[in-house]
Amino acid sequence: MRLPFLIHLLESVSAIARPRRIVILGSSSLLPQHPDLGGPGRPVEVSLDADFLLEPVNQAIADVLKEAVGNESAFEQLHGYYADILKPSIAETLPPGWESRLTAVPGYGNVFALDRYDLALVKLMLGRAKDLDLVRALLRLGILEADALQRHYQATPLGEQEAVKAGRNLTTLLREAGIR
Repeated sequence: MRLPFLIHLLESVSAIARPRRIVILGSSSLLPQHPDLGGPGRPVEVSLDADFLLEPVNQAIADVLKEAVGNESAFEQLHGYYADILKPSIAETLPPGWESRLTAVPGYGNVFALDRYDLALVKLMLGRAKDLDLVRALLRLGILEADALQRHYQATPLGEQEAVKAGRNLTTLLREAGIR
């Protein structure tokens, strides 16, 4: 995903749904602050979708957006990327307090991106290879600071299962980087 593609998706979703607010989740949430991450050989380059949480959203709007700009739509066939409209219940999987840490997307009064440390924590909780690769790259590039990530992990109240998985993955990544 590149920043111009993300902007194209934001404009398309906004024109169709006219949401009060759009929150960018997932790896594309990094692009407004770090557009270079979508360039060739960079960590977000291979992502073909942008995850959006719309307010308000209902099933009818979500269905229209999926057909217009979603996975396997004519839009994706034409442009090679698509929007994934998330259900509001996704918010339950985000770190507590995430809304207070959203980053405003320049040029938009109603578009916000997930904080990079909240994104990293979600990726650590998921623990898939691609998620850990992203966090590893963000640490290597200095977009995430190891100490700040560790403090964020320690300060964020998580369920026991999530805390154990995220902590184990964080320890592994820091050890690999020679930080801990």
